[in-house]
Amino acid sequence: MGTLEDYIKWRGDLTFSQDGFNMIDNLVLSCISYVEMDEVFNASSQKEMTLQEITDIYFKKVFPKKSFRDGSILKDAPITLKAISKTGRYKSIKVRNYVSKNDVKKTLQFAAMEFVLPDDTSYIAYRGTDDSIVGWKEDFRLATSEVEAEKEAVKYLNEVAKDSSGKLRVGGHSKGGHLALYAVAKCNQAVRDRVKNIYSNDGPGFMKKVAQSKAIKDVTPRLVSIVPEDTVVGLLMEPVGKFIVVKSKATALAQHNLATWCIEGKKLVTTKEVSKTAKLIDTTLKENISKMSPKELDEFVDNLFAIFEATGALTLTELKSSGLKGLQALSKKALETINSKK
Repeated sequence: MGTLEDYIKWRGDLTFSQDGFNMIDNLVLSCISYVEMDEVFNASSQKEMTLQEITDIYFKKVFPKKSFRDGSILKDAPITLKAISKTGRYKSIKVRNYVSKNDVKKTLQFAAMEFVLPDDTSYIAYRGTDDSIVGWKEDFRLATSEVEAEKEAVKYLNEVAKDSSGKLRVGGHSKGGHLALYAVAKCNQAVRDRVKNIYSNDGPGFMKKVAQSKAIKDVTPRLVSIVPEDTVVGLLMEPVGKFIVVKSKATALAQHNLATWCIEGKKLVTTKEVSKTAKLIDTTLKENISKMSPKELDEFVDNLFAIFEATGALTLTELKSSGLKGLQALSKKALETINSKK
């Protein structure tokens, strides 16, 4: 059994005119959406560039300064970008409408890009949660209210659709899959009518009232939802639609990285249902969260991330490497939080 790496080697010489867009291409582009292209587009006067052009600039100007956690999709994304930049299938795909926003005050982490495909369609990709602490805080907020990234996702889809008249595919990994479904459900009707498929690759669900809303139900028939056997993220809150359950070469939480998912040819290696472990974790999480009121859950998120933010770190990588100074700040803030509850 192979993975994305093997698929790219095996199918890379086949253009989209020879073999059309498929579910695995969705995984490839969702993975690429994690590549931080801010400096790439800043270094060029062009508003759109091919993946080959982006790769040349990225590995010259950006990649040498980056450090990524082993085994994470943030590290696999640049590797995947480099691999596809050499292939006939992907190298000429154009990227445009690149957006990346991080705002600690608004609790916002949002990034998206449009891949213009040779068949006159576009794949709109929303990035999942990156390494930023504000991004993870926003994820926790998904369970209590509409978050800033959801609003941005709807606005982005409506704006990007103005640049073309062809069919659209909308997708993403993790929070990106959640945003893709939300954006299609809430966008302008004229835009929604152009959407062929929505791809949620191990994306979390929604608050119950949103998951069961007419807006979500109306677009669910176009949803392709993929989760790994040991999924945790994909079962969070209220999932939407039926899952395609894929096998992974990783175990436990590491299966969340779609670069570990098993592929044969141009198809996923699937199984009938998620693992017993995934079901147990899901039941446990839902039982504990159900005991908390929305206000209590909101306070829990504020307190938890106030502790992290006390270190002065902006990313999880910085938090991990903050050393003794960071540990002292964490301990002090934790004690303040505990004492305030007495």
